[in-house]
Amino acid sequence: MPITSTARVKGYVQGAGYGRSEIETSPLTNAAAVPTLLEIVLASGANTIPVPAGSKAVIITCDPSSTRVKTLKGVAGDTGIPIASSGRGGSMLLKFTTAVTSFVINSSGADTGIITRFQFI
Repeated sequence: MPITSTARVKGYVQGAGYGRSEIETSPLTNAAAVPTLLEIVLASGANTIPVPAGSKAVIITCDPSSTRVKTLKGVAGDTGIPIASSGRGGSMLLKFTTAVTSFVINSSGADTGIITRFQFI
């Protein structure tokens, strides 16, 4: 029996003089999902993350107790986008617009005993 998965980001922005603005993305649905959770202790340097066939997105969760800077990269040599730093973890949704077989998370050092989670949908 096929598995369907759906992800959506909801939240709000609020601050002095700004009021409150709701944020909600359109749902991302995968009617042929192969839900996979990878829990990885990142090594220092480039960590290649395999993407399960058929995945349309991944939720990356970096533990805020990590003191390492983490950078999302398409390949090991590019500049990338910082996604976590010391004490600044959290989750992000990364949507794949084409078939992806892997991506790279570069860590500024080994995350000994600290898990980074990758939930594919």
